[in-house]
Amino acid sequence: MRRGKQIEQFLGGFDHDGRQALRWLALGPGREGITIYLSEVEDAGTATYSAIDNFPPIDPDDETWGKAIATKATPEEALDLAESELGAQPGRWVNEGVVSSEYRDYKVAAQDEPPNP
Repeated sequence: MRRGKQIEQFLGGFDHDGRQALRWLALGPGREGITIYLSEVEDAGTATYSAIDNFPPIDPDDETWGKAIATKATPEEALDLAESELGAQPGRWVNEGVVSSEYRDYKVAAQDEPPNP
């Protein structure tokens, strides 16, 4: 973030009104500080399509970047809020654009799990 780049973290899947959905965070630097964005989208991925930033949002009124949760003055404050309030894990942050690869890994792992009886 000190280089002016966003970082992201894939938080996993969840059920939304009987549909599979996905959640991830993005921390983006700006003039006011570091803004924390939460994105929740439909799980529209396939074996060959994993660009979760292009999946349809759960809430059609959400902006493309997700919901702005807060803006903090420093990266440390933003990371602390994301980890303490939103479930982010310290060692799982990735560079901007890598969250789709994290989703692909999640999808592959889900396919390898035996069905739940």
